[in-house]
Amino acid sequence: LGDGTEILAKCVVSACNPHDTFLKWLKNPPSSAKPLIDRWRSTPHFEGYESKIDARITQLPTYKNLDARFFADLGVDPLAATMIVAPTTADIHRGFELSTQGEILENPAMLVNIPSVLDPSMTNKTDHVFSLEAIFTPFSFKGGWSTNDEPRRWLEKYSKLVEPGFVNSIADWRCMTPAHYESEFFLPKGHATSFAGGPLAALLNSQPELTRYQTPIKGLYLTGAATFPGAGVWGASGKNAALTILKQI
Repeated sequence: LGDGTEILAKCVVSACNPHDTFLKWLKNPPSSAKPLIDRWRSTPHFEGYESKIDARITQLPTYKNLDARFFADLGVDPLAATMIVAPTTADIHRGFELSTQGEILENPAMLVNIPSVLDPSMTNKTDHVFSLEAIFTPFSFKGGWSTNDEPRRWLEKYSKLVEPGFVNSIADWRCMTPAHYESEFFLPKGHATSFAGGPLAALLNSQPELTRYQTPIKGLYLTGAATFPGAGVWGASGKNAALTILKQI
């Protein structure tokens, strides 16, 4: 610990970034772990590229050019789903290229959710919870994130997709950028590590510590979003890791 206290345990489960687990925190590893450590030392650590706006809105947006009667006939509220605002494939590729240069696409890809539509318990019956994720918004943004109006620009871009009045309906909002993810959640370069492979990667077993949860170091196991099946399937990697550990202790 920070004060020098050491806590001994027969089993340690790390749900943190594997880079930090193996390269920063592991002291005096056994020789059998050298190939693993060397592999992670040569594995690049990418920068974060997603930003998320959380807002409280006083009025639900109405999308332009959306046939409300069609969804009404289906008994589906379109606002309950994730709305994907996607530019062309070429623009998405361009957005990735710009992000590596510290720049952001004029019309970035966005994921929009209003979870309080699906779960009314999240609202006070007058306001709603609104979130907007902007993609390819780099950690190394030119000029930095602390003194710019880039997030507000995303809200204004989104407002052009809905009927007038959306911006005025925003009662309060904040934006979490990759810089915030590093300073507030200690994610290196604002990157939330997530297992990038699918079931095939798990079968090929090229990174067994991420798909089998066990490491060459006795008593050290991995779990969390960096392990299979990755972020988004909440609790799955933890359950898998727990079952693995229970079979071995």
